[in-house]
Amino acid sequence: MTAQKNVANPEFMYMPLENIIVEEQIRSAIDTESESFKALAESIKDRGVLEPALVTPKDRKYLLLCGERRYLAAQKLELPSMPVRILDAITQKDEILAFQLTENLQREDLNPIDQAKGILAYIQARHPDLSLPVQEGNGYDLDGVMNDLIRYDRRPDDLTKEIVETFSTISEIAGKSIRTLFNGLSLLKLLPEIQAAIQAGNLPVSQGYLFAANLECPDLSKIFKDIMKKPVTYNALESRFAAYKKVKPDPVGTKPKTMKRQVASLLSIKKSIEKNIGAYKREDLDKLLYELNVFRDYIQQQAPNAPYAKKRPAPM
Repeated sequence: MTAQKNVANPEFMYMPLENIIVEEQIRSAIDTESESFKALAESIKDRGVLEPALVTPKDRKYLLLCGERRYLAAQKLELPSMPVRILDAITQKDEILAFQLTENLQREDLNPIDQAKGILAYIQARHPDLSLPVQEGNGYDLDGVMNDLIRYDRRPDDLTKEIVETFSTISEIAGKSIRTLFNGLSLLKLLPEIQAAIQAGNLPVSQGYLFAANLECPDLSKIFKDIMKKPVTYNALESRFAAYKKVKPDPVGTKPKTMKRQVASLLSIKKSIEKNIGAYKREDLDKLLYELNVFRDYIQQQAPNAPYAKKRPAPM
């Protein structure tokens, strides 16, 4: 393919590849030997780069905002230039990440781990000097972000206006609910090998959520290695995790407690917490709230057609 001349519009041009600066992107390192990348390169070889990359001025050159795969494919094909759209100078890290998120989070091929990393990086970039009461030093760490997502979903008035705006913006950019954002970030707590399996598509993300919900399981690594050798269904994996908790079955012939007694027990716990609410730390209450929401999710899954399952808002 022959090089094309720059168009008259200064916002759009065919730019020499040597004038493009590529820094760390939201995506993990791109596998240039993958079938999808080879297909992209073949398409560019036949028809050229059809979708311009996004760049912004930097150090007398241009920083690549979006379009790294297209850039690498053009580079591999030894093309002298590629079409770009030049945006006004963008220097703030959160603004750069916002552009990358907008493009990448709407792509089907961006894996859940890279999505979560991009979302976390954006939130941290918006609040680089934030110091949380429950942690030492500065920085908005993963636990801090996840705790604040719970607060945003349940008690947004407890958060600063700036954090509320950040969560609202990221939810809009990603097109995801707060609950979905929370679940996605939970994947970053997984062991590196489990994250890698999700990135590679060898472990369904739904099962990744199960691993994230059972981080305290002593057999976590063994269970992962087992299902990598012999894949199982979601329900089978859930049963594996339930087994480690060693919940003893009721004796044969013993009837379960009536629902009336179950509710009475819950109300008793509720009264106890209300009476001693001042004795609990905020993070402990957030953990309790999370577990209650997980329990409510379970009830809704068991009775999907119940009226309350439809009328009540989706739990965190």
